[in-house]
Amino acid sequence: MTHSIDFDSIEARLFTLHHVTLGSQEFCKRFRIVRDAEHPVEYEWWQYFGHLKALVSGTMIDAAIKIRMLQDIGRAEDSQFDARTLQMEASSGLDIGAIEGHGALSLRDSCNKIVHATGAKLVWQAVERGEDSFEYWTGVYRLFGNDQAGRGWVARINVADWCTAMIRFNSSFQNRIDWADVLKWDE
Repeated sequence: MTHSIDFDSIEARLFTLHHVTLGSQEFCKRFRIVRDAEHPVEYEWWQYFGHLKALVSGTMIDAAIKIRMLQDIGRAEDSQFDARTLQMEASSGLDIGAIEGHGALSLRDSCNKIVHATGAKLVWQAVERGEDSFEYWTGVYRLFGNDQAGRGWVARINVADWCTAMIRFNSSFQNRIDWADVLKWDE
């Protein structure tokens, strides 16, 4: 018996984050999101930033924890379950991110970094167009933390590719585990 995990809500939240990530530039262009706006704007930069960071942080933390749990549940329920292969298939052709100076992140490593980060920053790009200047979130999320030995690390997550890999993993996982059998003795 295990926790009951709502797979559909994981995918729905990842879908929303994926959509926001890919739409940030157009949204910011349309509403001229800029830190030091000199004219009245529909959304001020700090409002957009606050809503965006809350959405990005909350969704990534929630999904990272649940996907990590699924990996552990898979190993506990099926001795043949191979989380590493499933992760590699889910992230095939994608750039999930990297630990600066150390190379690419696996899906599990990215989840660990999200959960253990002590700092997080959205990466912004300015577009200078006179009165129509704006800034947008690039879709990159930088995470900061320390390993168990106290050494600092910086990770870069490409959120759109991370969402794609997480959705792929979630879908593949659901197809590999017999949930009726796992939950049948749950009383």
